[in-house]
Amino acid sequence: MKNIFFILIFLCAGIVKSQYNEQLYKKAFSYVYENPDNAEKLVLKMLRDEKDTDHMIKLYQLLSRVYMSKRDFDKSLDCILKMKELSKSITDPEQKIKILNSVALQYQNMGLYSKTLESLDEYYKICQTLPAGKFKTLYLGLNSAVRGLVYKNQDNNEMALEKFFEALSYINQVGDFENSVANSSVILYNVGYCYFYLKRYNEAEKYFIKSAEVAKSVHAESLEAFAYKGLSENYTVLGQHQQAIQLLKKSVNLSKKVGDLVLSEGIYKGFADNYLALQDWNNYVLYNKLYNETKFSREQNELASLNKSIDVLNEENNRKIEQQNRKLRIISVIITVFASAIFFWFLRRFILYKKRNGILLKKLNQINKITS
Repeated sequence: MKNIFFILIFLCAGIVKSQYNEQLYKKAFSYVYENPDNAEKLVLKMLRDEKDTDHMIKLYQLLSRVYMSKRDFDKSLDCILKMKELSKSITDPEQKIKILNSVALQYQNMGLYSKTLESLDEYYKICQTLPAGKFKTLYLGLNSAVRGLVYKNQDNNEMALEKFFEALSYINQVGDFENSVANSSVILYNVGYCYFYLKRYNEAEKYFIKSAEVAKSVHAESLEAFAYKGLSENYTVLGQHQQAIQLLKKSVNLSKKVGDLVLSEGIYKGFADNYLALQDWNNYVLYNKLYNETKFSREQNELASLNKSIDVLNEENNRKIEQQNRKLRIISVIITVFASAIFFWFLRRFILYKKRNGILLKKLNQINKITS
């Protein structure tokens, strides 16, 4: 009977352990930029019965990326918070780096740049302790890439370009490792926009085209759509409106399954700007309406996630304040005890000296009586 009981325990353990499926995970990962809705379904299915902490963190990390690609920052933040809670028992440095990278990306997308840099600094230090290898090289590259995004969003395009090229030099060393090719497409796209904002349109065109080519090579349709959207904006500024419209149409076809509000907003704005320049009023009114509706939806999503992030940050700050207050209370108790000990030591010494002086004075009086 005992043997049967133990066999059942091992069978149950085996069933729990087998919930995670690496092939299914890779399939979900491949859908992140191509079809995030399918990726979401697969990850949620895997999470339903998963019990292993490492696997749960890995799945929440992927789910966070899925929601980020859909610009659903509220749900993405939920995944990040679950990861942080689960990671308290994690000691593996590589796992910590992946978590901190996800946290940094989340804060960067929400415009919380000081928190972004705080996470990047923390995982950069951990990276320095790792042996040389693809993992270390890739995440040093991603660290530079996210710093570049912060600088770009702060309109420091020269510094952003420096960080993006630094990131590319790292990432190009690792080949096709952990989605590094798709990441390089994202970096090239942002390089294109840095040159665009600097009004260096020839360089911008070159990097938007490179970004599209790299995205196409790994079938990352949403990244390809982003690259064409950027290239169309470049052509719009140069007055090449028909070419811009054709690129936007390609972006629409590629992004049908993506559901990225920022991408859709950019595409609709691009159509509206070009049809306005061509004085095609019907199309202008149509796409300007779609642009304003999409912009409103995106802002509502970001506002919801920002409110939640403020609550989380307030909670963190309150916890830190409470920790500091606890430390101050401990220090106050130590100082009080120490001061009391010194006071009582001096008081005892004073009483002893006074007693001793009284005895000496008494003896002196006795001597004076004898001699007088």
